[in-house]
Amino acid sequence: MSLTKSKLNFVLVVFSSLFALQVQAVDPPKVERVINDNASHEKLVIGEAEYIDIPALKATFNARIDTGAATTSVFAANIEEFERDGKPWVRFTVMNPDQKKEYPLERPVARVARIKKRGEDGFTRRPAVAADLTLGKVTRQITVNLADRTGFEFPLLIGRDFLRGLAVVDVSKKYTQKSSDSAVEKP
Repeated sequence: MSLTKSKLNFVLVVFSSLFALQVQAVDPPKVERVINDNASHEKLVIGEAEYIDIPALKATFNARIDTGAATTSVFAANIEEFERDGKPWVRFTVMNPDQKKEYPLERPVARVARIKKRGEDGFTRRPAVAADLTLGKVTRQITVNLADRTGFEFPLLIGRDFLRGLAVVDVSKKYTQKSSDSAVEKP
């Protein structure tokens, strides 16, 4: 009889261990607050698309939030590099198709990226300029690539350079932050 009890106890221990593993696998993950390690405030939770203000243009842009992109890009046309006082500058027009507006600008070149296009030989030069961008109540100055975004849904692509330390992205959400430009028609 003691042999049978010991086998029964063994089966019960194995069964209860398996049952406990199954219960753990079914339980939903615990939600933790996301805290910025470098500051005393919480990170913003933003959506896959947000309104971004560009204060220098007094305009709001519909922006795609792209954690896969290292840098931020804005839709620019008529890009022309030149020198001013021996330093590289760029003349360009920022395009905002949602508002059917164009913003001609001249700015010093902050850096130049070499972009290899798929299926083509060589590289394309893509100048970048310093710009202030505002998401909700947070304004950051970053280097923004000037890119031909013809055919893209969003004229502004926000990359990790803007998001780092500021926000986490919940792709099930859109337009979580208020724009400072209430006159802009929003989707």
